Amino acid sequence: MKRFIYSVAFLFVFASVLPLLAQKKGMESINTNDLKRHMQFLASDELEGRDTGEPGLQVAARYLAVQAESLGLQPLDKDKDFLQSYYIQEKAYDRANSGITITAADSSISVSSKPFYMFPEPGGDHTLIEGEVVFAGYGINSEENAYNDFENIDIHDKVVLIMNRAPMNEDGTEAQFDNSKWTGMQNFQYKMQYIFSQQPRAVMMVMDPKSGMQSIEDVNPAVAKYLSKSRGLKPEDEESEDSPGNMPGMVLIHRQVADLLLASAGKKLEDLQLEIDKNLAPQSFLLEGASVKIELTMETKDLEVYNVFGLIEGSDPKLKDEVVIYVAHYDHLGTDGDGGIYNGADDNASGTVALIEIAEAFKMEKKSPKRSIGILWVSAEEIGLYGSEYFAEHPLVAREKIATVINLDMVARTKTKEDVLSTRDGLTIQGGDSVKVIGAMQSKVLMEINESSLAEAGLVGNYQYNNLTDPNRYFYRSDHISFARKDIPVLFYSTGTHRDYHLVSDVEESLDYEKFLKMTRFCYKAGLNVAQYNGPIKVDNPMSEW
Repeated sequence: MKRFIYSVAFLFVFASVLPLLAQKKGMESINTNDLKRHMQFLASDELEGRDTGEPGLQVAARYLAVQAESLGLQPLDKDKDFLQSYYIQEKAYDRANSGITITAADSSISVSSKPFYMFPEPGGDHTLIEGEVVFAGYGINSEENAYNDFENIDIHDKVVLIMNRAPMNEDGTEAQFDNSKWTGMQNFQYKMQYIFSQQPRAVMMVMDPKSGMQSIEDVNPAVAKYLSKSRGLKPEDEESEDSPGNMPGMVLIHRQVADLLLASAGKKLEDLQLEIDKNLAPQSFLLEGASVKIELTMETKDLEVYNVFGLIEGSDPKLKDEVVIYVAHYDHLGTDGDGGIYNGADDNASGTVALIEIAEAFKMEKKSPKRSIGILWVSAEEIGLYGSEYFAEHPLVAREKIATVINLDMVARTKTKEDVLSTRDGLTIQGGDSVKVIGAMQSKVLMEINESSLAEAGLVGNYQYNNLTDPNRYFYRSDHISFARKDIPVLFYSTGTHRDYHLVSDVEESLDYEKFLKMTRFCYKAGLNVAQYNGPIKVDNPMSEW
């Protein structure tokens, strides 16, 4: 694989985009032309969205390694090629060897090969669930609404069949309960609190007939795709592989399965829903003599992926043993299956490109800063922060010598009118000279350096999302968290999530290069100020004590 990515990356790099070192010093070497040149390669269609385990990501890794070598960074990995290899274990549903079998009271057997989805993810390669079935309506027990689908049934050690949503109006557009939590796909969070307390064997959820949906694929194909495949760090000790324990499984089934089950008892799901909705009275019952067997087989394979790391040695005889590490993830989401490519220009080709320019700026200085500078491009962020987690567990420099980690993730956009008018929830995009700042809570010294660096650059820090109790948990959602958990002080700079976040419209043409340039130069100066600080970067509020 390394031979493949070497050859492809060199073909692209030397044909068109390998940068010539500008004859400028430090910050002046960071310029729009270089940002754009690197961006147009890393966010190009040819890299097919840089998905974990796919060739496009491997080409991007080699491209970054070539940049590190051309800039004169020092490799610390065992092969001296800037690539830290690790493995992602991918598990995918084996549909050919999976299925649902229904046995009716008269011993007749029906088999459905319609796709189903199970979570939490099974712990092994083969999962078998079988047992008696109880139909429990919408699966709701709500004192507030004086409604209980479980009033006269026992679901302990049974497979429970429930519908999505709640009792609906005649055309199925509104729930009859005056509570929005029952109307969308998220309602299972509320339902399962009670259902799991009764210790069923499993829960099967089906789209209710009034929804017009047959399966989760009709609701959101991306969710279905996500549930049918999982990727995570390969366990170093196979016996340590995570297991779901005794938690009952939830199975999202196709309407065909529910209809086959209920037909064995002479019932129809559509009729049962109409009766419940008409009288607001549960129609729950045990399917006498019927049983269901759910078999799920998983295929497992290992994907070799890379972090890319290079070092710039510091100039102070004592402080050079300490390292200020810049980090940015270079992976993204791949393709949408319908010809669309998630180019991920802002997320996070922008942080990736910024690190190339920052590394060049440090190398162009007449003298290196007092502390050493590490440039770390990590992979597998989008599927679980696995690249940074692996590096934090297997650092290429002594962990206790990592003075600070500065994370750059989405640094090339500015709030526009279109963002203001967008109907997307949770947008954090910053306007003007505002910067989204997360971190520095572990170190007063680091916060002071951060604030003085912002002022020096004419920028304003927005600390609104630097809050552990924020419902969107932004503090935990990028690569800095892997290091914060090791009590390494962190800073995370971003211009925020925008209307194109995780869409195929996050393309190079949508970037604001003026803001991109300003952010890259600021992040360079912030790291320089940390690296030049004479005193210790003291950790006076370690995360381990939070």
